[in-house]
Amino acid sequence: MSSALDDIKKERERFVAFAFAAAEIFLEVDKSGKILFEGGASDRLCISNKKSLVGENILDVIDKDDRDIYNALFTHLEHKGRIGPLPLRFNSEDKRTVALRVFALNMPGDGGRTFLALRAAPLGGAGISESSLDRETGLLSRDMFMELAASTMGDSSQGGNLYMTAVEVDGLEEASKQGGPKHMKQLLKQVAAHLRTLSVDGQSASQIGDKHFAFLHRTKSDGEHLSKTLQSVDKNISLKTSYSTLSADSADVSEDQILRTLSYILNEFCNNPGNVDFDTLTGAYEDMASKAQRRVTNMRSMIETGNFKMAFQPVVSLQNGDIHHNEVLSRFDEGGENSTPMEIIKFAEDVGIIEEFDIALVRKAIDYVRKMKKLGTPLTLALNLSGRTLDSEKFADPLVDMLKDAKDVAHSLLLELTETSAVKNFEKVEALLSDLKACNYKTCLDDFGAGAAGYQYLRAFNVDFVKIDGQYVRDMTTPGYRPTFLLSIVRLCNDLGIKTIGEHVENRFQADFLRSLGVDYGQGFFFGKPDFSPRTNA
Repeated sequence: MSSALDDIKKERERFVAFAFAAAEIFLEVDKSGKILFEGGASDRLCISNKKSLVGENILDVIDKDDRDIYNALFTHLEHKGRIGPLPLRFNSEDKRTVALRVFALNMPGDGGRTFLALRAAPLGGAGISESSLDRETGLLSRDMFMELAASTMGDSSQGGNLYMTAVEVDGLEEASKQGGPKHMKQLLKQVAAHLRTLSVDGQSASQIGDKHFAFLHRTKSDGEHLSKTLQSVDKNISLKTSYSTLSADSADVSEDQILRTLSYILNEFCNNPGNVDFDTLTGAYEDMASKAQRRVTNMRSMIETGNFKMAFQPVVSLQNGDIHHNEVLSRFDEGGENSTPMEIIKFAEDVGIIEEFDIALVRKAIDYVRKMKKLGTPLTLALNLSGRTLDSEKFADPLVDMLKDAKDVAHSLLLELTETSAVKNFEKVEALLSDLKACNYKTCLDDFGAGAAGYQYLRAFNVDFVKIDGQYVRDMTTPGYRPTFLLSIVRLCNDLGIKTIGEHVENRFQADFLRSLGVDYGQGFFFGKPDFSPRTNA
């Protein structure tokens, strides 16, 4: 027994020695939080102008917004043994907070005493800015977490002991019902504190959904331990949790592939946690790749057979209410895949088959216009064409040839250029659009104003219409809205002889506002939802 106690004492002495060598401040705290010993530059910390911290409670030294983190640290020390570095803010002698990184050790057989080594360091690690952190919880934004996780998991120097756990927490909304938004906000801060405490460097954690969280950690059992801890974090609220942990194995996977895999895993987890049971990053990547390949095969078959539907949404004159044309919106049956049309189109863009789909859509639309013309119901359709297709060496010429062979319906088709950021060869696409305009096709630039490059495309392509990005319309209902940018777009287009379309119009106020600014046409649920039968003026 004496030998074991001697070993423990030696280990403690060794920790103390190393802590003093690496840290600026050293504290020893009992299980009640009472400070038993202070060393180093502890005079940097302050409690109401007291000369010594000994005898005071550690929570009184910590900034009130970070006390949940220390409580979480104390909770998890028994499980972990040691924790750190963990960013914490402390009260300083000049009544401001000082950011320190805390290394904590809980020695067995030592009466529950905790040893804290504090080192000066800015909060936020490499590449992490304050804008990437949630103000209330200190959790990373989802995008920042994804980048950090992909980089960390792809770094071979990190070693094999690296895991990611996704956690679903049910019951947060109950806190709002029982105690109001303030209670829910406090409970969310406590959940975040536990996540951060167990995460790598105390900052590798994120809220990825309304009730979903994720964090990187070093010990495989951390996920299970966190899940159990959260269930009792609030005695008045019954939280239920489920989790899934995977290891960052050393497979030869690029950082971009890791990022895609993590996005796939977290999306799957948010949709249905019970369906996510990957043990390793490689296993998840292989599952994702297999699923993606099946989707590509199914989509190619759908494209070849034309087995997709066209829905139509009217675009209406804001001056007299007449229907000018209908935009074609694609609808899919992916055989059980729970994806929106937008997600499917995005998938086609990501895997490089959007060009094939564009050609199939144009073919179907040409046939439909000809059919309706024969039935005595002429109409005009707007077709979305990706910038990738128009800039493609393989698909641009077949698309142009198809449209030139359909000059009989040229006046009935409006070609709407989407995903313009994919265009690299402006001169080529400009020449292609000029050839189509010479055949009497009209062209439109989609989502104008969404990015700084929009004016560059307007200058490069001689379009007939501009569809103003829907965010400008949605913003109309926000307090203090000023239409400065929207008005500048309308005036510019008027000067260039280009007609304007406002999308996402959902109420009369937005329609009237657009008309008062001089916008020519409107599109949105206020004028009509997408339907499989196009609306006409007849």
